[in-house]
Amino acid sequence: MSKSPHPGRYRADRGGRHAARPRGRRWPWAVGVPLVILGIPAVLVGIFAMQAVSVEQDLTSAKTQMSSIMHYVKNGDSGQIAKAGDQIAAKTQDAASTVRGPLWDLAVNIPVVGENVDAVRRATEATNILVEGALPAGVKLLGALKIDKHSVSGGGINLEPVVSASDSLPRIKAAFADAKTTLAGVDQTKILPVVNNAIKSLVTVVDQAGPALDTVEQYLPTLLDIAGAHGNRTYMLIFQNLAESRAQGGLPAATAIITINNGHFKLEKQTSTFSFPRNVQVISPPWETQALYDSDTFMGFGNFTRTPNFTTTASAFDALWFNTTGGHLDGVISLDPVVLSYMLKVTGPIVTGDHRTLDSTNVVDALLNNAYIRYRGNKAQDLFFGSVAEKVFSKVSSGSYDIMKMLGQFQIAIKQDRLHAWFQNPDEQKMAADFGMVGDLETTNKKTTQAGIFLNNADYSKLDYFLKTKVTLTCDAKAGTMTEAITITNTAPLTGLTSYQLNRRPKYLQAPTTQIFDVMYFAPPGSTITGVTPIGGDSYYDARVGFENGRNVQSVRVFVPTGTSKVVTYTSTIPKGARGPFSIATTPTVVPTANTTVSPTCGALVTAKK
Repeated sequence: MSKSPHPGRYRADRGGRHAARPRGRRWPWAVGVPLVILGIPAVLVGIFAMQAVSVEQDLTSAKTQMSSIMHYVKNGDSGQIAKAGDQIAAKTQDAASTVRGPLWDLAVNIPVVGENVDAVRRATEATNILVEGALPAGVKLLGALKIDKHSVSGGGINLEPVVSASDSLPRIKAAFADAKTTLAGVDQTKILPVVNNAIKSLVTVVDQAGPALDTVEQYLPTLLDIAGAHGNRTYMLIFQNLAESRAQGGLPAATAIITINNGHFKLEKQTSTFSFPRNVQVISPPWETQALYDSDTFMGFGNFTRTPNFTTTASAFDALWFNTTGGHLDGVISLDPVVLSYMLKVTGPIVTGDHRTLDSTNVVDALLNNAYIRYRGNKAQDLFFGSVAEKVFSKVSSGSYDIMKMLGQFQIAIKQDRLHAWFQNPDEQKMAADFGMVGDLETTNKKTTQAGIFLNNADYSKLDYFLKTKVTLTCDAKAGTMTEAITITNTAPLTGLTSYQLNRRPKYLQAPTTQIFDVMYFAPPGSTITGVTPIGGDSYYDARVGFENGRNVQSVRVFVPTGTSKVVTYTSTIPKGARGPFSIATTPTVVPTANTTVSPTCGALVTAKK
């Protein structure tokens, strides 16, 4: 079906017959019927109706092509992208030309109908503005963000196309701003529902695009800095071993040093708990904080994650690196095997140095359980862990996967508090905070009234692969108190475990399969702890009290034999002043703590405005 070059003419197929409007569409541009009702001469009504159908068909075709363009971007088919872009531009230009015609000027002034015609005209004009102003630059930007199309030998991405494409952001933002201005004149209370439904969709897109573009413009320069666009960067990756619990998740048994220079990634070295000195305290928190932890917490890096505040942990790693090398890290990033399983969902499986195939379904068990049965001794285990880390790094740095799907998996990991980042640069650290990656407890109750309960393995075992937890928070407004309870369940088998996996604290006279934990409760800011059950825990000598980042903290040590559960309950005062929604922070485990609930009794105590 061909398009007449004149706005006032209608379309015909090759046989000369009038083109039939496709059935089933409810686009808002077919406004001829209301005009007939108002008695406009039939000829003009007919011409106007056909123009309306022409506009509808042009925009429908453009919409279809727009959907296909994302497919072409994903496949990196630049030829088809350019062709689809030209077709979209031609269709929207035709539609815009039509709605600028004299009949549309006349129809705009007709009572009732005029508002609908004006809304259609403005929507068409706004669509054309977006296509002409934002589409070419947007396609360029999307293409630049396809890292698999710009990967470099050895790992990394070529940043030049990204830097070049970022120059398109002002043009894209300007187009959306112009489209928003064009749509601002539409009074959605005076137009027909069929018209309003389509207009609302366009308004929603424009309204959502503005903040999104602001976000990209705000953070892209920072992301480029992190990727070494302006010089070499050194980062430490921490792999937390959830088989030996720490407040943040697990023992940081292995690290990797990554350098990035202008987008080029390089795995410089891999380290373990035995790679650094373990008898020198690297940072000195206030005494009321150090009192909460064993004396070796800020000495050997395997214990740096006993605090639930990742900034403190990262500072300790940076100080350790400085003491060892004389230089500071640009950043510290922490993840656990569950995050690796999420990543392998996107990248596909890896093959280790000993020819084992690991994927998203078996990597957690391979790292946190099977490794201690298959590989005997620290050296063999470290070689296996190092091989996995190297293979995953190679896979991820290659860029041969869907980056949007990977970002989706990272978002899941961030929500589960499994992925943390700290940067030396304040702007980069602010971005990490905005993305929810800092991993620190709240210091005020304005955003959320956060109660935290955490576990630190005190038996030096690898039994926590078999750990399950359940956490609940309830409030008593009359008593002015809140109570947080954690149920700890030990599902370890009685047989089949190696000596390396079993409890190594014989002084407590517990069975080798018994789990021993320091259970730490962080009361919300401004709250005071009033009680704990069991009082003093199962080892009164190991109970601790103190403060960290202004929050009242208590810790008790408990024993959990295999096949049993232990409940530890803390009570504290409800803080005064503004209180956001009540929430729970807790230790990420191998099995996500799905049964984490805040009682409705806490909902009535929220006072802070959103």
